[in-house]
Amino acid sequence: MNNKRTWIILGGTCVIGRAFAREAAKAGCDVILLGREGEDLTLSADDIRARYPDVEVTTIPLDTANLDSLTKTAAQCEETAKNIISIFSALETAYTQKECGKDLGKIKNMFQINYFSQVYFLSAMAPVLQKQACGEIIVLGSAAGEYGMPDNYAFGSTKAALHVWLQGFQAQMAQNHVSVTTVKADDWDTVGTRHYSFWQKPINPQACAQACLEYAQKGVRIRYFPWYTSLTVLLRRYVPSLNRTLPD
Repeated sequence: MNNKRTWIILGGTCVIGRAFAREAAKAGCDVILLGREGEDLTLSADDIRARYPDVEVTTIPLDTANLDSLTKTAAQCEETAKNIISIFSALETAYTQKECGKDLGKIKNMFQINYFSQVYFLSAMAPVLQKQACGEIIVLGSAAGEYGMPDNYAFGSTKAALHVWLQGFQAQMAQNHVSVTTVKADDWDTVGTRHYSFWQKPINPQACAQACLEYAQKGVRIRYFPWYTSLTVLLRRYVPSLNRTLPD
């Protein structure tokens, strides 16, 4: 096995997942896209092939509704990868608190995708990365998991649970020289338009993807993106008026 990476990307059809795939391919890495089986997954793969014809791109369906299937999916990824395996996860779904109040199934769906699917898959892949004794894992979290907000605390709780799990997983994987990075992204547009601070704006997917790849290469543990996100979290803690509910 050479030093080249094969990046397994969970959420290969989402905006940031696609952006990360392009950045990884641009760096000369092979890519395995995991997502819902269908046209979007094929389009994501075709886009990478058109941009970077020398990079090998594979698509594998990801069934987040069937957690037991993720072990098989992990095995397919191991069998497919020809290089050192690294993992990027951008799996996420979000609903407002009002939506969750009207349909409790949305809370279950968020935990299924935002927490359980990633925990199951990463746990299944852990022995593979431990055996190769190198590689990077980077998971897109959220500032919403740092503080309970009236309009999205159900969503935030899924991210908070993921963050805590990743702390322990990070310590475990470090023993085998595998880095685990949690990127806590700003939640400005998680559940609708907000204007907490004059400097906040929607995340640029390409900039986020570039930053994530840099964080992985440096092997850092936790980063906020963009830079002001940590400041936003502090403001929420000390300025209660910022913790408001969106208007009807």
